[in-house]
Amino acid sequence: MAFLFGESIMSFIYYIGLFFICQILVEKKVLPQKLVNLRLRYVLLGSLVSIALAMVIGQWLGIGIFLTASVTVAASSIIAGKYRSKFEEMERGKRV
Repeated sequence: MAFLFGESIMSFIYYIGLFFICQILVEKKVLPQKLVNLRLRYVLLGSLVSIALAMVIGQWLGIGIFLTASVTVAASSIIAGKYRSKFEEMERGKRV
């Protein structure tokens, strides 16, 4: 299959699948309660640290782009879910 479409198509399919799985987990609130209760700034800081750590570990293991992109997709889903929940609270008139 890789000789027909190339590695980039297979990677793209993997990242799309990972994105959908992460979005489902975030929307169903399957995340740990500690992560759900964290303030947004700590989620952003944790995402930056995890992406930087993924870059270092990925380069060390020789899978830098794959690992970094996977962690970035997962972190972006968590951040988007956090922003969406804050926006929903603002729409309801709650103090954020």
